Amino acid sequence: MIYTCTLNPSLDYYMEFDELKIGTTNRCQAEFFEPGGKGINVSIVLNNLKIPSRALGFVGGFTREYFIEKLEKYEYIQPSFVYIKGCTRINVKALGQKETVMNAKGPEVTEEEKRQMLRRAERLTNIDILVLSGSCPDNCFEMAEQMMQRCAENGVKIVLDCKPSTMKAFLKYQPLLVKPNLAEMEAIFNEPIRNREDIIAHGKRIVEMGAENCLVTLGSDGALLINRDGVFHSGVAAGKVISTTGAGDSVVAGFLMNYLRSRDILTIFRYASACGSATALSKGLATREKVEEIVDQIEVTRIE
Repeated sequence: MIYTCTLNPSLDYYMEFDELKIGTTNRCQAEFFEPGGKGINVSIVLNNLKIPSRALGFVGGFTREYFIEKLEKYEYIQPSFVYIKGCTRINVKALGQKETVMNAKGPEVTEEEKRQMLRRAERLTNIDILVLSGSCPDNCFEMAEQMMQRCAENGVKIVLDCKPSTMKAFLKYQPLLVKPNLAEMEAIFNEPIRNREDIIAHGKRIVEMGAENCLVTLGSDGALLINRDGVFHSGVAAGKVISTTGAGDSVVAGFLMNYLRSRDILTIFRYASACGSATALSKGLATREKVEEIVDQIEVTRIE
């Protein structure tokens, strides 16, 4: 079973504007809510690919029931949240000529609530995959590390797509996959990235520090996959980019879907990249139909 863990999920409030002006009153043309958070996005894309996942995380407050209700439309997502006293945050995403995002900090989590989350992690075994994705509440880092330690001891395969300091600290647990973007990779080593050679060098360091695969998303330039077998580049599918929100999470979902059915890393990488492109070319997250439509456009080449 794939478990996605979103320690600080959100109820995302989308507002669409013809034009968004700062410092004045703006009235939107459309509005809607969606459950959010990077791990939640991974579960939604897996759902669209008809792959079951169990969603872990903290949810609570007056937004809790609505958050759970919005997830019910996804047949293949099994909620396994810890209910907390604090309120699940509401993030605002204003869609105009450019996308403006305002993210809330999130709730405090009590010690008992953290213990409940740890008990869920302890149930995972060597047939499971745990995706730790998104931000971590300020007082939850130690709990998150305990989760990683216990999962590693139980043979659980770990995927990391979290903030740079957390990702770097957890490389010692030998994750199956880490997925930084360029800014996150710079932050991991506190060094600038000037060219592709720098990206590859940083990726090799991440592999040396414990990761089995380091997948670096490059936006319109595609992605790089770095592991002990070599360095590979994937392109993107042709088309008009509508929104890149969730594209990186879609890459993670696509990687995991193909990892379940193949051990050919190039096939896995191609499908992961197709999922990222499918989201970028869609209004919403990738669907299986869109992925299958464009996957043959994705070219994977070996660089080293």
